[in-house]
Amino acid sequence: MSADVAALTDNPAVDLGAVESIVSAYGEPAWLADERRAALRAYADQPFPTEKTEEWRYTQLKRFSFAGLELAKAPKDESVPERISMRIADSDAEGVIVHKGNKVVMHKAAIKEAGVVFTDLRTALRDHEALVREHLYDVVNARQTKFTALNSALWENGTFVYVPRDVEVELPLGAFTTADSGGIGLGRTLIVVDVNARLTFIDEYTSEPFDERLFFDAATEIVLKDGAKLRYVSLQNWSRNVAHINKLRAHLGRDARLESVTVSLGADAARAEVESRLEGPGSESEMLGLYFADEGQHFNQFTLQHHATPRGFSDVLFKGAVRDASQAVYSGMIIVDPHAQKTDAYQTNRNLLLDEAAEVVSIPQLEIAANDVKCSHGSTTGPVPEDQRFYLMSRGLRPEVAEHVLVTGFLYEVMSRVTLPKVAEYVERVVQAKLGVPGVKEKL
Repeated sequence: MSADVAALTDNPAVDLGAVESIVSAYGEPAWLADERRAALRAYADQPFPTEKTEEWRYTQLKRFSFAGLELAKAPKDESVPERISMRIADSDAEGVIVHKGNKVVMHKAAIKEAGVVFTDLRTALRDHEALVREHLYDVVNARQTKFTALNSALWENGTFVYVPRDVEVELPLGAFTTADSGGIGLGRTLIVVDVNARLTFIDEYTSEPFDERLFFDAATEIVLKDGAKLRYVSLQNWSRNVAHINKLRAHLGRDARLESVTVSLGADAARAEVESRLEGPGSESEMLGLYFADEGQHFNQFTLQHHATPRGFSDVLFKGAVRDASQAVYSGMIIVDPHAQKTDAYQTNRNLLLDEAAEVVSIPQLEIAANDVKCSHGSTTGPVPEDQRFYLMSRGLRPEVAEHVLVTGFLYEVMSRVTLPKVAEYVERVVQAKLGVPGVKEKL
């Protein structure tokens, strides 16, 4: 490791003492303590990515440094921020959990369906240890990246959802994560949807501005058993003093279906890794993404569609707009294993440049080892057509309103496929605020 790269992760707070402190503080079972220690060893062995790492080639790595940061402390207060209260009221969620730092500051659920577990990960370890042990670290673990190893070793709390066989949860469940101080924050979500069960889940990250820098490392594990169906929304709208990384990975059984939406709007720098492994014949994965970067933000997206079984279907559509010397990077990969015949897979990335200072890098890729498949990928990047902007302004629209119409129209292809109308409405309001549409900011 070069000295420059080593400087990005030089952090004495990440050591065995930190692991043992967590194990002792929460009285964790021996199996979890062993997993944490192994994860710390993997963290020490894993290299920090460099510009030569394919999936990170165009990433501004210094913006994801956590050198010198302490592990995040308890929140300054345990109140629920107003913006989260507003989001909860506007979400139609049947159950809600709010994480602030390493504390759960709200948990309410009026779930009618029998056998559904929706709680924080600490409580799940106490009340449903066998179920947690069966699935924790099975999908996202320390062997994958430096950041997943860090999370696996040092997470303190998170969200756990289990939907029993043949149960359909009618209204969404939601986890909202926030912070009011800096350091290294870690969050973990584990969702298990059993055979022929159904769930809609909203995972949201947001905060009011605060003085310190926060590096937040999140991991989301999704297990969809045979015939299970999940609609999942990950919405990131942190304040600008945050660097955010989230590994979202799902394993799909026979005839399972995942509909995921990943939205990146806030933070100074954010990287979303969205991965599906189609393990059962007939499984389906639809992965939508939407991002809008301004004022120098850096957004980095990586998607993986791994077809490990025959007759799978996957579709990736990521669209974004960039302006104000911001940068968006998209890297996508479709992998088709040799025996995964009859695979049907698509990958599309489209970008809109709103000024000359903005930059986009798009790298769609295929790795196909089967000979009876339908796979395609495509990417486009271009500026707003000036004739369209002029036409709208000639009809009396102010420049910022004309730009909003064009950007919203460009992103509509993704937003129209978001099957949660209130989520789509909120995303549009944030986009309006970033575009400077009058009277919008105070609504967020």
